[in-house]
Order: sequence, then structure tokens, then C-alpha cells
Amino acid sequence: MKTDRSTSASARAAALLLAGLLAAGLPAAGQTFTFRLGKSKARKDSSKVSAASLAGALAEQVNEVQKTFDTNRRALRAVRGPGGVSAYPRQDVAYLIDHTGQDLDQAIRHVRPAGLEPLIDWSDDKLRGIQGELAGPHGKTAASSPGFSTPRAVAVLASLGPLTLTELASVNAAPQPETLPADTSNRLLDQVGEVIGRIFFLASHDDLEVKLWAGSTPAPGAKLRFWPQGGIKGSPPEATIIRTDGKQDHVLRGLYAYRATWAADGAVTEVVEYPSPAAAQIPSERLDLVNGSSFFCCRFNENYCQHVADEKECRP
Repeated sequence: MKTDRSTSASARAAALLLAGLLAAGLPAAGQTFTFRLGKSKARKDSSKVSAASLAGALAEQVNEVQKTFDTNRRALRAVRGPGGVSAYPRQDVAYLIDHTGQDLDQAIRHVRPAGLEPLIDWSDDKLRGIQGELAGPHGKTAASSPGFSTPRAVAVLASLGPLTLTELASVNAAPQPETLPADTSNRLLDQVGEVIGRIFFLASHDDLEVKLWAGSTPAPGAKLRFWPQGGIKGSPPEATIIRTDGKQDHVLRGLYAYRATWAADGAVTEVVEYPSPAAAQIPSERLDLVNGSSFFCCRFNENYCQHVADEKECRP
């Protein structure tokens, strides 16, 4: 009999602990997210792949990321948020966004381990923006109110029978999950889907490169040095240089940092760069060759660089 009571007490303690963990926002029972991390290896001969083959291989990989993301998104389980609105645990939404980003990075590197950093930088930057919005002040207002518990925790508690005041206090003291209204969650997850979809569109249309034109005012003759915005870990970035007004073929789409320099006869060299210095009155535009045009203009008299529609827009 002592063994039975001991076993019963242990089971009750374990169930209480489980209820507290569920209330803290761990994945729902039976809810499984599947990710591609660690499942693929880089191609050994990727440096010899033609542009068209590279695009086709990337489209195939990114399409798998899209399928996985869609499956995991459907696996999210709605809960009742503050005011009774439909919501999702914030932790689950954040987990899905973070691991989808890792899947996307891996998919790109699977096709070519090195050389596609600008495209990875672009996707990482977009997903960081979404993650920032998820954790921002507007998201905080969607956090669940004190005392709110998920249906999972309630189900566990219901199976325990009557609880003592001490046991109730231990469950109520457990961290309560923050929730995010379903409409906000879906808007952010739609944006994740758009990032994946944009890369898939470019790859499936064999449109991973552009001919970049760079111009400058009040006169040509400036140098635009640009490199992957994220840089290369462990080594300085290798810059591509365009002398304005000029063009550079076969520039990979993605996100780049840059430094533009120009000096009139006998004048001090003027510099415009991105990321812009903190003291810059007007920060320059980033060099975004995914969503931005392939025409880029540096206006040294305004200490500013920006995408333009065509060469005509880059005139004094």
C-alpha cells in the first residue's frame, strides 16, 4: 500500500510538473515541426555548375523549404488568447520563423557552399525584420494576461482530480505562455512565405544575376566598391569595383554593403557608404539587388546613394 501511495504521489507530482511546462509554452502534445536541418550535404562539384543549372537546383531546394514551412504552419495549434480571441503561442510562431530561416540558409548553401552569400544576407535581413516585429512593442501588447493557461494545461489539470491549495499555487506560479493574435501571426507568417517565394521565383525564372549600372553626380568618375553585406567570416570581404558611370555584368542578386568615393580636381575625397555612419543626416539606401532596381546612383553633393529607375534619373 505504501508503494501504491508513493507511486500515486509521484505520478501526481509529474503531472503537475507537466502542466507547468505546458503552461510555459512548450510545443503541444502531438504537435511536431519537421525541418530540413542537417539533412543535406553540399554538392562537391557546385563550382562547375552553370548559371541555369544553379538556378534550377536552387529552385528545387527552395521549393522543398516552402513545402516544409507550409506543413509546419498548418501544424500550429490555435489557443484562446486574451479576450477570447484566436491566438497562437508566441514561442511556437518564433520557433517556426527561426527554423525556417535556418532551412532556407541551408538550402542555398546546399546548392553552392560559397558564393551565394549576398542572397543569404538578403533572406536573413528580411527574416530578422519579421522576428523584430514579432518581439516589438506591438507584439508585447498581445501577450497573454496573467493567469491565462493553455487548453493543454487545463486538460492535464482536469485529469488530476481535486487539487490542494498548495498544488494550485504551484501551477499558478508556473510561467504563463505569451500568445499572439491569429491575424498578427498570420500576417508575419505570410511575410516569411513571401521571402521564400521571392527567392523561388528568381531561381525558377533563372534570374539570379543582374547587370548593375552605377552612376554619380555631380560628375562621373567615382568608384563604387561593394561586397556581401554580411561579409565573409574569418576573412575581409572581397569587393567588386565599378567606375561610374559604368556597368558590371553577372552580379548576384542579394544584399550588399558599399563604399563610394569621389574627388573633384584638388578637392578632398568625398565618401558615401552603407551601412551609413551614425552621424549621417540622411542614411543612404542599401544596395538591394533583389527588390531594388539594377540602377544605382550616388549623389555626392547630397552625401547619399539610392536606387533609381534608369540612368536618366542620375543626373545633376
